[in-house]
Amino acid sequence: MIKKVRIVGAGLIGTSVGLRLKAAGSSVEIIDINSNAMKLAADLVKSEVIAEPDLIIIAVPISANTQTVVEQLSNNSKSIVCDLASVKSDLLLKVKELSANSDNFISLHPMAGRETNGAQNARADLFEGRAWIGVSDSFSHAKNKEIAQNLVEICGGTLYWLNSKEHDDLVAKISHIPQILSSVIAGSLSSLSRENLNLAGQGLRDLTRLASADATLWSQILTENHAAIATQLDLIIDDLNHLKQSITSNNSAAMVDFFNKGNNGKSKIPGKHGAKNRDYSYLPIVIDDKPGELARIFNECAKVSVNIEDLNIEHSPGQETGLITLALSNSDCMKLSNHLENLGFKVHPAKNR
Repeated sequence: MIKKVRIVGAGLIGTSVGLRLKAAGSSVEIIDINSNAMKLAADLVKSEVIAEPDLIIIAVPISANTQTVVEQLSNNSKSIVCDLASVKSDLLLKVKELSANSDNFISLHPMAGRETNGAQNARADLFEGRAWIGVSDSFSHAKNKEIAQNLVEICGGTLYWLNSKEHDDLVAKISHIPQILSSVIAGSLSSLSRENLNLAGQGLRDLTRLASADATLWSQILTENHAAIATQLDLIIDDLNHLKQSITSNNSAAMVDFFNKGNNGKSKIPGKHGAKNRDYSYLPIVIDDKPGELARIFNECAKVSVNIEDLNIEHSPGQETGLITLALSNSDCMKLSNHLENLGFKVHPAKNR
Protein backbone atom coordinates (compact mmCIF):
# COMPACT_ATOMS: atom_id res chain seq x y z
CA MET A 1 0.00 0.00 0.00
CA ILE A 2 1.28 3.45 -0.93
CA LYS A 3 0.63 5.45 2.24
CA LYS A 4 1.85 9.00 1.58
CA VAL A 5 1.77 10.64 -1.85
CA ARG A 6 2.60 14.10 -3.12
CA ILE A 7 1.22 15.05 -6.51
CA VAL A 8 2.86 17.92 -8.37
CA GLY A 9 0.38 19.22 -10.93
CA ALA A 10 -3.26 20.01 -10.20
CA GLY A 11 -4.67 19.34 -13.65
CA LEU A 12 -6.90 16.61 -15.00
CA ILE A 13 -4.41 13.74 -14.61
CA GLY A 14 -2.87 14.75 -11.30
CA THR A 15 -6.21 15.46 -9.63
CA SER A 16 -7.76 12.25 -10.98
CA VAL A 17 -4.86 10.20 -9.57
CA GLY A 18 -5.25 12.06 -6.27
CA LEU A 19 -8.96 11.31 -6.08
CA ARG A 20 -8.35 7.61 -6.68
CA LEU A 21 -5.50 7.38 -4.16
CA LYS A 22 -7.53 9.23 -1.54
CA ALA A 23 -10.43 6.85 -2.06
CA ALA A 24 -8.02 3.94 -1.56
CA GLY A 25 -6.90 5.31 1.81
CA SER A 26 -3.66 7.07 0.93
CA SER A 27 -2.71 10.43 2.39
CA VAL A 28 -2.45 12.88 -0.52
CA GLU A 29 -0.86 16.28 -0.94
CA ILE A 30 -1.40 18.10 -4.24
CA ILE A 31 0.57 21.21 -5.22
CA ASP A 32 0.76 23.46 -8.26
CA ILE A 33 2.33 26.79 -9.21
CA ASN A 34 -1.16 27.96 -10.21
CA SER A 35 -2.76 28.83 -6.86
CA ASN A 36 -6.34 28.71 -8.17
CA ALA A 37 -5.86 25.28 -9.75
CA MET A 38 -4.15 24.03 -6.59
CA LYS A 39 -6.95 25.27 -4.32
CA LEU A 40 -9.64 23.51 -6.37
CA ALA A 41 -7.67 20.27 -6.59
CA ALA A 42 -6.74 20.43 -2.91
CA ASP A 43 -10.38 20.82 -1.92
CA LEU A 44 -11.39 17.91 -4.16
CA VAL A 45 -8.77 15.47 -2.82
CA LYS A 46 -8.76 16.87 0.74
CA SER A 47 -5.07 17.62 0.42
CA GLU A 48 -2.84 17.53 3.49
CA VAL A 49 0.78 18.62 3.94
CA ILE A 50 3.17 15.66 3.73
CA ALA A 51 6.77 16.11 4.85
CA GLU A 52 8.27 12.85 3.61
CA PRO A 53 6.12 11.24 0.90
CA ASP A 54 6.67 7.62 -0.12
CA LEU A 55 5.84 8.53 -3.70
CA ILE A 56 5.92 11.82 -5.59
CA ILE A 57 3.88 11.89 -8.80
CA ILE A 58 4.75 14.49 -11.43
CA ALA A 59 1.75 15.46 -13.59
CA VAL A 60 2.81 18.81 -15.03
CA PRO A 61 2.89 20.11 -18.63
CA ILE A 62 5.58 18.36 -20.63
CA SER A 63 7.62 21.56 -20.99
CA ALA A 64 8.11 21.63 -17.21
CA ASN A 65 8.37 17.88 -16.67
CA THR A 66 12.14 17.32 -16.64
CA GLN A 67 12.88 20.29 -14.40
CA THR A 68 10.15 19.29 -11.94
CA VAL A 69 11.36 15.68 -11.80
CA VAL A 70 14.95 16.76 -11.11
CA GLU A 71 13.86 19.25 -8.44
CA GLN A 72 11.77 16.69 -6.60
CA LEU A 73 14.54 14.09 -6.76
CA SER A 74 17.03 16.60 -5.36
CA ASN A 75 14.76 17.77 -2.55
CA ASN A 76 13.41 14.35 -1.53
CA SER A 77 16.23 11.84 -1.39
CA LYS A 78 14.10 9.11 0.24
CA SER A 79 11.08 9.40 -2.03
CA ILE A 80 10.36 7.60 -5.29
CA VAL A 81 9.58 10.15 -8.00
CA CYS A 82 7.28 9.08 -10.85
CA ASP A 83 6.44 11.13 -13.92
CA LEU A 84 3.33 10.60 -16.07
CA ALA A 85 4.40 12.48 -19.21
CA SER A 86 3.48 11.26 -22.68
CA VAL A 87 7.01 11.42 -24.20
CA LYS A 88 9.93 9.59 -22.59
CA SER A 89 13.19 9.14 -24.56
CA ASP A 90 14.98 12.44 -23.89
CA LEU A 91 13.53 12.60 -20.38
CA LEU A 92 15.42 9.54 -19.15
CA LEU A 93 18.72 10.79 -20.54
CA LYS A 94 18.27 14.21 -18.96
CA VAL A 95 17.29 12.82 -15.55
CA LYS A 96 20.37 10.59 -15.45
CA GLU A 97 22.52 13.53 -16.50
CA LEU A 98 21.07 16.12 -14.12
CA SER A 99 20.22 14.13 -10.99
CA ALA A 100 22.47 12.23 -8.61
CA ASN A 101 19.38 10.44 -7.34
CA SER A 102 18.13 9.01 -10.63
CA ASP A 103 17.81 5.48 -9.17
CA ASN A 104 14.73 6.76 -7.37
CA PHE A 105 13.05 7.83 -10.62
CA ILE A 106 10.39 5.77 -12.37
CA SER A 107 8.37 6.64 -15.46
CA LEU A 108 4.77 5.70 -16.26
CA HIS A 109 2.23 6.85 -18.84
CA PRO A 110 -1.49 6.30 -18.21
CA MET A 111 -3.26 5.91 -21.56
CA ALA A 112 -6.30 7.86 -20.44
CA GLY A 113 -7.55 11.40 -20.52
CA ARG A 114 -10.35 13.65 -21.66
CA GLU A 115 -10.60 16.27 -24.37
CA THR A 116 -11.00 18.93 -21.66
CA ASN A 117 -8.32 19.56 -19.04
CA GLY A 118 -8.26 20.92 -15.50
CA ALA A 119 -9.12 19.71 -12.01
CA GLN A 120 -12.77 20.58 -12.65
CA ASN A 121 -12.89 17.68 -15.11
CA ALA A 122 -11.07 15.17 -12.87
CA ARG A 123 -12.64 11.79 -12.10
CA ALA A 124 -11.59 9.10 -9.66
CA ASP A 125 -12.52 6.47 -12.26
CA LEU A 126 -10.61 8.10 -15.15
CA PHE A 127 -8.10 5.23 -15.28
CA GLU A 128 -10.52 2.38 -14.63
CA GLY A 129 -9.80 -0.45 -17.05
CA ARG A 130 -7.19 1.61 -18.90
CA ALA A 131 -3.70 0.66 -19.97
CA TRP A 132 -0.63 2.17 -18.31
CA ILE A 133 2.80 1.94 -19.91
CA GLY A 134 5.76 1.33 -17.63
CA VAL A 135 8.97 2.58 -19.22
CA SER A 136 11.25 -0.37 -18.54
CA ASP A 137 14.58 1.44 -18.88
CA SER A 138 13.60 3.80 -16.04
CA PHE A 139 13.41 0.99 -13.48
CA SER A 140 16.62 -0.03 -11.78
CA HIS A 141 15.21 -1.83 -8.71
CA ALA A 142 12.56 -4.50 -8.22
CA LYS A 143 11.05 -2.46 -5.37
CA ASN A 144 10.34 0.39 -7.77
CA LYS A 145 8.48 -1.98 -10.08
CA GLU A 146 6.33 -3.08 -7.14
CA ILE A 147 5.45 0.55 -6.38
CA ALA A 148 4.52 1.15 -10.01
CA GLN A 149 2.36 -1.98 -10.10
CA ASN A 150 0.66 -0.96 -6.86
CA LEU A 151 -0.14 2.52 -8.17
CA VAL A 152 -1.60 1.20 -11.40
CA GLU A 153 -3.69 -1.40 -9.57
CA ILE A 154 -5.05 1.23 -7.17
CA CYS A 155 -6.08 3.33 -10.17
CA GLY A 156 -7.85 0.33 -11.71
CA GLY A 157 -5.51 -0.05 -14.69
CA THR A 158 -3.31 -2.67 -16.30
CA LEU A 159 0.45 -2.21 -16.57
CA TYR A 160 2.35 -2.98 -19.79
CA TRP A 161 6.10 -2.64 -20.29
CA LEU A 162 7.94 -0.88 -23.14
CA ASN A 163 11.33 0.78 -23.35
CA SER A 164 11.41 4.53 -23.90
CA LYS A 165 11.90 4.40 -27.68
CA GLU A 166 9.19 1.77 -28.13
CA HIS A 167 6.90 3.94 -26.03
CA ASP A 168 7.48 7.11 -28.05
CA ASP A 169 7.09 5.31 -31.38
CA LEU A 170 3.85 3.65 -30.26
CA VAL A 171 2.16 6.72 -28.77
CA ALA A 172 2.97 8.64 -31.96
CA LYS A 173 0.81 6.09 -33.82
CA ILE A 174 -2.05 5.50 -31.37
CA SER A 175 -2.34 8.86 -29.61
CA HIS A 176 -0.50 11.74 -31.27
CA ILE A 177 -1.48 11.08 -34.90
CA PRO A 178 -5.20 10.66 -34.03
CA GLN A 179 -5.08 14.04 -32.28
CA ILE A 180 -3.44 15.66 -35.32
CA LEU A 181 -5.95 14.19 -37.76
CA SER A 182 -8.91 15.21 -35.60
CA SER A 183 -7.59 18.78 -35.46
CA VAL A 184 -6.92 18.84 -39.22
CA ILE A 185 -10.48 17.78 -40.00
CA ALA A 186 -11.96 20.28 -37.54
CA GLY A 187 -9.72 23.04 -38.88
CA SER A 188 -10.93 22.40 -42.42
CA LEU A 189 -14.46 23.31 -41.29
CA SER A 190 -13.64 26.89 -40.31
CA SER A 191 -14.83 28.32 -43.63
CA LEU A 192 -18.25 26.65 -43.39
CA SER A 193 -21.29 28.52 -42.13
CA ARG A 194 -23.25 27.39 -39.10
CA GLU A 195 -26.15 26.62 -41.43
CA ASN A 196 -23.97 24.22 -43.43
CA LEU A 197 -22.59 22.59 -40.30
CA ASN A 198 -26.14 21.97 -39.10
CA LEU A 199 -26.26 19.31 -41.81
CA ALA A 200 -23.34 17.36 -40.31
CA GLY A 201 -23.97 13.84 -39.06
CA GLN A 202 -22.62 12.05 -36.01
CA GLY A 203 -19.58 10.80 -37.92
CA LEU A 204 -18.12 14.29 -38.13
CA ARG A 205 -18.72 14.87 -34.43
CA ASP A 206 -16.98 11.58 -33.60
CA LEU A 207 -13.96 12.39 -35.74
CA THR A 208 -13.54 15.91 -34.34
CA ARG A 209 -14.10 15.14 -30.66
CA LEU A 210 -10.38 15.34 -29.92
CA ALA A 211 -10.09 18.73 -31.61
CA SER A 212 -11.25 20.41 -28.39
CA ALA A 213 -7.87 19.57 -26.86
CA ASP A 214 -5.56 22.15 -25.26
CA ALA A 215 -3.51 23.74 -28.06
CA THR A 216 -0.54 24.70 -25.88
CA LEU A 217 -0.30 21.28 -24.26
CA TRP A 218 -0.44 19.46 -27.59
CA SER A 219 2.07 21.72 -29.31
CA GLN A 220 4.51 20.83 -26.52
CA ILE A 221 3.83 17.10 -26.96
CA LEU A 222 4.37 17.26 -30.72
CA THR A 223 7.63 19.16 -30.23
CA GLU A 224 8.94 16.62 -27.72
CA ASN A 225 8.06 13.61 -29.89
CA HIS A 226 8.79 15.26 -33.25
CA ALA A 227 10.94 12.47 -34.74
CA ALA A 228 8.45 9.65 -34.22
CA ILE A 229 5.50 11.82 -35.25
CA ALA A 230 7.20 13.06 -38.44
CA THR A 231 7.78 9.47 -39.54
CA GLN A 232 4.12 8.60 -39.07
CA LEU A 233 2.96 11.78 -40.78
CA ASP A 234 5.01 10.87 -43.85
CA LEU A 235 3.27 7.49 -44.02
CA ILE A 236 -0.18 9.05 -43.65
CA ILE A 237 0.59 11.66 -46.31
CA ASP A 238 1.73 8.89 -48.67
CA ASP A 239 -1.53 7.01 -48.08
CA LEU A 240 -3.57 10.15 -48.78
CA ASN A 241 -1.60 10.93 -51.93
CA HIS A 242 -2.18 7.39 -53.21
CA LEU A 243 -5.88 7.74 -52.43
CA LYS A 244 -6.00 11.05 -54.27
CA GLN A 245 -4.41 9.40 -57.33
CA SER A 246 -6.91 6.54 -57.12
CA ILE A 247 -9.84 8.98 -56.98
CA THR A 248 -8.66 11.16 -59.87
CA SER A 249 -7.86 8.13 -62.04
CA ASN A 250 -11.12 6.40 -61.09
CA ASN A 251 -9.20 3.36 -59.82
CA SER A 252 -12.01 1.68 -57.89
CA ALA A 253 -9.92 -1.38 -57.00
CA ALA A 254 -7.34 0.80 -55.25
CA MET A 255 -10.09 2.66 -53.41
CA VAL A 256 -11.59 -0.62 -52.22
CA ASP A 257 -8.14 -1.66 -50.98
CA PHE A 258 -7.86 1.64 -49.10
CA PHE A 259 -11.13 1.08 -47.25
CA ASN A 260 -10.41 -2.62 -46.66
CA LYS A 261 -7.15 -1.63 -45.02
CA GLY A 262 -9.14 0.66 -42.75
CA ASN A 263 -11.64 -2.10 -41.98
CA ASN A 264 -8.78 -4.41 -41.01
CA GLY A 265 -7.13 -1.83 -38.77
CA LYS A 266 -10.39 -1.00 -37.04
CA SER A 267 -11.09 -4.67 -36.35
CA LYS A 268 -7.79 -4.95 -34.45
CA ILE A 269 -8.67 -2.22 -31.94
CA PRO A 270 -9.55 -3.92 -28.63
CA GLY A 271 -12.95 -3.66 -27.01
CA LYS A 272 -13.70 -1.92 -23.75
CA HIS A 273 -11.16 -2.19 -20.91
CA GLY A 274 -8.51 -3.37 -23.37
CA ALA A 275 -10.18 -6.73 -23.85
CA LYS A 276 -10.35 -8.51 -27.18
CA ASN A 277 -12.93 -6.89 -29.40
CA ARG A 278 -16.07 -9.00 -29.21
CA ASP A 279 -18.51 -9.66 -32.01
CA TYR A 280 -21.80 -8.52 -30.54
CA SER A 281 -25.28 -9.04 -31.82
CA TYR A 282 -27.34 -5.86 -32.07
CA LEU A 283 -31.02 -6.16 -31.19
CA PRO A 284 -33.31 -3.31 -32.41
CA ILE A 285 -36.45 -2.61 -30.39
CA VAL A 286 -39.03 0.06 -31.22
CA ILE A 287 -40.50 1.71 -28.12
CA ASP A 288 -43.18 4.35 -27.55
CA ASP A 289 -42.07 7.81 -26.44
CA LYS A 290 -43.48 7.70 -22.92
CA PRO A 291 -42.07 7.35 -19.40
CA GLY A 292 -41.00 3.93 -18.22
CA GLU A 293 -40.43 2.24 -21.59
CA LEU A 294 -36.66 1.86 -21.17
CA ALA A 295 -37.13 0.68 -17.60
CA ARG A 296 -39.50 -2.05 -18.81
CA ILE A 297 -36.82 -3.41 -21.16
CA PHE A 298 -34.11 -3.27 -18.51
CA ASN A 299 -36.34 -5.06 -16.02
CA GLU A 300 -36.99 -7.85 -18.51
CA CYS A 301 -33.24 -8.17 -19.14
CA ALA A 302 -32.72 -8.67 -15.43
CA LYS A 303 -35.49 -11.26 -15.23
CA VAL A 304 -33.82 -13.48 -17.84
CA SER A 305 -30.23 -12.68 -16.68
CA VAL A 306 -29.18 -10.93 -19.87
CA ASN A 307 -26.22 -8.54 -19.77
CA ILE A 308 -26.35 -5.41 -21.94
CA GLU A 309 -22.86 -4.60 -23.24
CA ASP A 310 -23.81 -1.31 -24.88
CA LEU A 311 -26.84 0.52 -26.21
CA ASN A 312 -27.84 3.22 -28.65
CA ILE A 313 -31.02 5.31 -28.75
CA GLU A 314 -32.33 7.02 -31.86
CA HIS A 315 -35.07 9.53 -31.15
CA SER A 316 -35.88 13.15 -31.91
CA PRO A 317 -38.29 15.61 -30.22
CA GLY A 318 -41.87 15.18 -31.35
CA GLN A 319 -41.27 11.66 -32.64
CA GLU A 320 -43.87 9.25 -31.22
CA THR A 321 -41.51 6.28 -31.21
CA GLY A 322 -37.84 5.64 -30.63
CA LEU A 323 -35.41 2.91 -31.59
CA ILE A 324 -33.22 1.37 -28.92
CA THR A 325 -30.51 -0.99 -30.12
CA LEU A 326 -28.93 -3.29 -27.54
CA ALA A 327 -25.47 -4.81 -27.96
CA LEU A 328 -25.49 -8.35 -26.56
CA SER A 329 -23.63 -11.61 -26.78
CA ASN A 330 -25.08 -13.93 -29.41
CA SER A 331 -26.66 -16.22 -26.84
CA ASP A 332 -28.10 -13.37 -24.76
CA CYS A 333 -29.47 -11.76 -27.91
CA MET A 334 -31.42 -14.88 -28.90
CA LYS A 335 -32.70 -15.34 -25.36
CA LEU A 336 -33.83 -11.73 -24.97
CA SER A 337 -35.32 -11.49 -28.45
CA ASN A 338 -37.54 -14.53 -27.85
CA HIS A 339 -38.47 -13.33 -24.37
CA LEU A 340 -39.46 -9.81 -25.48
CA GLU A 341 -41.36 -11.04 -28.53
CA ASN A 342 -43.44 -13.31 -26.29
CA LEU A 343 -44.29 -10.26 -24.18
CA GLY A 344 -45.41 -8.25 -27.19
CA PHE A 345 -42.42 -5.92 -27.55
CA LYS A 346 -41.71 -4.67 -31.11
CA VAL A 347 -38.47 -6.58 -31.61
CA HIS A 348 -36.77 -6.62 -35.01
CA PRO A 349 -34.20 -9.04 -36.48
CA ALA A 350 -30.80 -8.87 -34.84
CA LYS A 351 -27.71 -7.88 -36.78
CA ASN A 352 -24.03 -8.63 -36.35
CA ARG A 353 -21.40 -5.92 -37.00
